[in-house]
Amino acid sequence: MALLENKHIVLGSASPRRRELLSIILTNFEVIAPVCDETLDPNLKITKAIEDISLRKALSINSGDIIITADTLVVLNDKILGKPNNRQDAFNMLSMLSGNTHKVITAVTIKTTEKTVTFSNETKITFSTLETCDIEDYLNTDEPYDKAGSYGIQGLAGVFVSKIEGDYFNVVGLPINKLKQHLKDL
Repeated sequence: MALLENKHIVLGSASPRRRELLSIILTNFEVIAPVCDETLDPNLKITKAIEDISLRKALSINSGDIIITADTLVVLNDKILGKPNNRQDAFNMLSMLSGNTHKVITAVTIKTTEKTVTFSNETKITFSTLETCDIEDYLNTDEPYDKAGSYGIQGLAGVFVSKIEGDYFNVVGLPINKLKQHLKDL
């Protein structure tokens, strides 16, 4: 993206997965972890609430010509599945996802000195029916504990997925196709 080469671009995220994904479309950017309240506003619909968090993250960073932030939620039947608090919480989430289709919503904010754009992307994921031993084996790894919904599609839990409708990279944490289009529009 030649037009952005001379810009100071900041990825406002502590996620190594988002860093990896952004490096697919941009070669030069700085990473700054945002510091803000990431509590979902219960007065907003789920998509607007996640967009609000992404926006708050962007507004918390005061360095850079272009700031990119994101937040991801896993939603099953209007129930938000965040990062698990412990092993039992992760087990419960994976049991709920077993044999069901859920949504992964990632909201992204691009903030420049001229304007701020926030958008979201939704992907539907269907899990096959999981045996208790499959869940337990997965919980014995480090993977589920820092991820919304207690799983990472790009890792060992990829074998749980029987169907995906939408952007795979959105599920990993950054819808790079849609992000690239928005960056071109700058």
